[in-house]
Amino acid sequence: MLIGEKSIEENKKKMLERKEVYKQYGYDQDASRNFILEKSLPLRLPILEIGTGKGHMTALLAKQGVKVITVDNSLADQEFARLNVAAEKVLDSVRFALFDAAQLPYPDQGFGTVVSVNAFHHFEKPFAVLGEMIRVCREKIVIADFNQEGFEIIRKLHRDEGHEHEEKCGDFSLVGQYLKGYDFAVKKHDGCHQVVYVGERKK
Repeated sequence: MLIGEKSIEENKKKMLERKEVYKQYGYDQDASRNFILEKSLPLRLPILEIGTGKGHMTALLAKQGVKVITVDNSLADQEFARLNVAAEKVLDSVRFALFDAAQLPYPDQGFGTVVSVNAFHHFEKPFAVLGEMIRVCREKIVIADFNQEGFEIIRKLHRDEGHEHEEKCGDFSLVGQYLKGYDFAVKKHDGCHQVVYVGERKK
């Protein structure tokens, strides 16, 4: 799909404006994503991302000079994501896929690193998705979501804009124990309004 430069620039302007809104509420999106990336390194290839969203983490991963397959169930979100990834000049490094993350079509241990950022609270069946992440992961899982302070900021911003932030069921605090139950060595990192679990599959 060809993307026009005008569309890319218009979308980039909107995203930069949105970042400034978040900063006014005390949430620095770039610092948050860079914190997650730092805790994710080194990346093991190939890379699968679960939950494309608007593609910000997708682009950051691809800018590490690696190829990324990113999965989401929303075509609309992936259209926005394409624009954001194109703005970062890494569109050729990303393959977009529309699937239910609770039923991935990929082989067991087919990916070196499986990443999911700020998507867990959106999943209808979060632990079914996590189970699939574990199944297709050969070496490393990185799964991040907002910490309590981060959620409070996001909720306030959305309320001030006249709507509620969508959050489905799923206790993110259980993720670390869940990964350990599948023989991963797990580290937990809390900072920049994020909780990040990094699981390394034991040899």
